[in-house]
Amino acid sequence: MRTWALLLALAASAAAQDLEANLEKKLAKPFFKNAAWITDFDEAKRKAKELKKPIFAYFTRSFAP
Repeated sequence: MRTWALLLALAASAAAQDLEANLEKKLAKPFFKNAAWITDFDEAKRKAKELKKPIFAYFTRSFAP
């Protein structure tokens, strides 16, 4: 039983590292560098309210293989 728990923990850790690597690759692309993206949702809501503008959100499935 402990072996399975350890394997699951290791797999989750590796998956988290892959997600971080994928995020860094994506954020390095010109698509993201050529605009002033806000990646913090609370900050985006504050800024949108301040400027009285809608929020444009970009969603991705980086977690999918």
